[in-house]
Amino acid sequence: MFYKMLMVLLTVISIGLPNEPETGKWRWAEDTLQPTEDKQVHAVGSFGLYYLFTSKGMTKGDAVNTVMWLGLFKEGIDAFVPWETYGSYGGDGFSKNDVVYNAIGVGSAYLIDRLWENKGDKNKSAYIEIYPRHVRFSIYLD
Repeated sequence: MFYKMLMVLLTVISIGLPNEPETGKWRWAEDTLQPTEDKQVHAVGSFGLYYLFTSKGMTKGDAVNTVMWLGLFKEGIDAFVPWETYGSYGGDGFSKNDVVYNAIGVGSAYLIDRLWENKGDKNKSAYIEIYPRHVRFSIYLD
């Protein structure tokens, strides 16, 4: 009796479980725009990468393009490499919503960078200018 119940249970479980996804077969992620931890990591990571690239001499436009292409590349890996088999090296499919969060992160970094740049010296109460033969310290009191 126990053996028959076990066989029925295993049969029901095996029918109900999906097959392991194949490596190299395109998959779309079934996710939403809900701000899950994964989505927040995409936004914050893109934000940080933008500032990393610009601090290393890359132009703002090139930094935005590079971050977006890296995000698309990672989503391509997620589409073809199943996390069920390869863990964190893979993903659950190509997520257009992850790409949206990448754009939010890099877009907000770019916007902050531009707004900050446009303020220039107007908001500085103290700054240092370095010239070949002298250094100027300036302090503005309101």
